[in-house]
Order: sequence, then C-alpha cells, then structure tokens
Amino acid sequence: MDYVVQTQRIVFNSFEDWLMPLLHRPFNVTLESIVAKLNACLEKHSIQFCSIGCCSTESAMNMLPKILSLSDRISSSVRLQRSPIAPDVATCRAAARACLDTALLCGDLGNFRYCVSFNCQPGIPFFPAAYCDSSATSAESSGQLSIGFESGDLLFLAFHGADSLIEGRENLEDIMRQALLPVQQCAELFCKQKGIDYLGIDASINPGLGLPDSVGVGLETLLANQWGEHNSYFGCMGTLAVVSTITSAVKSLSNPGRDFVSGIKLVGYSGVMLPVMEDVILSQRAVEGKYSIRDLLVYSSLCGVGLDTVPIPGDTSIESLAGIYSEVGALAFRLDKPLSCRLLPMKNLCTGDMTSVESPYLCNTCVFCIP
Repeated sequence: MDYVVQTQRIVFNSFEDWLMPLLHRPFNVTLESIVAKLNACLEKHSIQFCSIGCCSTESAMNMLPKILSLSDRISSSVRLQRSPIAPDVATCRAAARACLDTALLCGDLGNFRYCVSFNCQPGIPFFPAAYCDSSATSAESSGQLSIGFESGDLLFLAFHGADSLIEGRENLEDIMRQALLPVQQCAELFCKQKGIDYLGIDASINPGLGLPDSVGVGLETLLANQWGEHNSYFGCMGTLAVVSTITSAVKSLSNPGRDFVSGIKLVGYSGVMLPVMEDVILSQRAVEGKYSIRDLLVYSSLCGVGLDTVPIPGDTSIESLAGIYSEVGALAFRLDKPLSCRLLPMKNLCTGDMTSVESPYLCNTCVFCIP
C-alpha cells in the first residue's frame, strides 16, 4: 500500500544541549553561521520543517526569537516545568516575552513556529511542540519515528448519520482503526528494516483547510444529529460533549478492538485538535462570535491540544500573555495531560479585527479578546 507523506520533518533534542554550547567554544562560531549551515542541510535533503528542540531556561528563551528569524524552516518551543499548582510566574513572563519578541522580529506568522508546552513528552510529531529525548534512543537504534495525520475527514465519515454520541463514538473508533492499523504495520516494518525505534502514532484528529477535512464540520454534524439544526454550531452548549465523544474514541485505540485486532501504539496528544486558523469552520465561528478563548480552555480539559493558532491583539502585554500560559499550564498539570499554547500576536490589530495573513496553512479570522 502506498501512502503520500505530506511533509518530511526532523526533530532534535533541546538546542540548549547542542547549539548553545557551540557558541561558547574558543573558535569563531556565530549563531548566524550555525543556522545557515543547518538550513542548507535541510534544503539539501528536502526537509520542510525542523524542530531544534524545546528549551526551559530564560537565557535560551531570550535567544529563541533571533533563531526563528534566521530560518523559516525552524520551529521550537518553551517547555515549562511541571508544578503541583500552576507554572512558575517568572518563567511564564519569560516565555511571553519570547512570543512578543518573535512577533516583532518575524512578523505576524513568526509564532506559527513557536509555542509553550506543558506535560508534552518526547515523540510528539506535531510542531512546534515536537522534541526528541536522545537519551531514550536504544543503543542499537539510529533514530526514532512517530507519525501524525491530517484526519479531520474521518470525523464527518464517522458522524454522518450517527443518531447518538455513543453511535458516533463507536463509528469513529472503527474508522480510525481501519485507517491507522495499516499505517502502523508499514511503520513497524520500516523501522525494523532501518534500525529505528518506532514510537507510535499521535492519533489526534487534526483538520485540513478544506470543508471535507474540517474538524468543525464533523463536530457540527454530530451536534445537529443530537440536538437539531438550531443548536448545531461549534461553541454552542453540547460542544464539550462532542469533544468528549471524540476523545473517548481516540483514547480507546490503544486497546484491542471489538474484533480483537491489535491496538494502536499511541504517542503525543492523541486527542482532538482545535486550531482556530487551520480550520475553515472554526475560523468562521470565531468571526461570528460563537466562542472565546475561555471556551477553548474548557474544551482542552477534555483533551483538546490547548490554545492553537489563536490570533490575539498586537499590543497584548507580557502580563496578559503570561496569565494565559499560567491557565493552560494549570489545566495540564492538574489534569495530568499534554497541552500547548500557540498564540499569534497580530501587529496593529485589535480585538474583533480581521486578520489578513497569506499562508498555505492558515485561513483568516478575527482577533480574539484577551480576558
């Protein structure tokens, strides 16, 4: 069976471990020269995206905006340390400063390649939270492989005609097993042949920009079937129940199916992704004022990915941004689940203004209000 790979991506361990030490060696090496060599190597091997790993120290966070400005192939993240209550406030402020500085140096879409993550483990295939733990690689292995999908169309297939949440959940589980098991078998064989550690599949439901691939379309299909046409938009009461339905189906994939076929080896978020600017319906419902940042946080409590590609005012303060990171982190730590926060400050735009970005990966929507 042949599969089309949309993008080839490579992920490193934390750049604090390899890039920053290079800058302190006794010979003349600059950040610009290191990134230029890396970028040339990526170009040579047709690798479209590269994560240089996460960081957690303030000195590394201060360096990140400059690094991101030197190559549009590079992504990175700030990984905040686990806490029994909420992330450290000073660290949230440093991460917020890195976000705002990235917007200044790289423009409105610079933060498409930057996020702050909480409880995210190595092996997540989705950028920019992806990073590698090189110490976890076995002695016989030459690398690691994990896989992520653009799978929003599976929701519509599963929920079309489903008369209840239970039927929708069962349909989605069956359809995802049919889609993912052959991929898992191919990946396991490939990794065995190449001497690579197979980490698993991040089975997150992830949208594309077209209507058939929209997570919003799938969600609203089940909402309409359950509650009727007048209460069937993303953001209405009942949305959280549908998010819970999807989460339940995705998490069940690690167990053997009802026909006793093997389970899927899951890695990463393995939930439902609600990236506002990567989904045509989510972006439209935002323009219509159907939901808020606070609503997205509530959905994240039942296994969303967090706040993803959410446009915010360009004059957002460090304190306001740090407060959002603190709330996402509190959810992640208290619920013991992976979440990330990818916010896009939009220069000269205020709450309610329409964005005007030009990107093959994003659609335009309105700027969200910071609570």
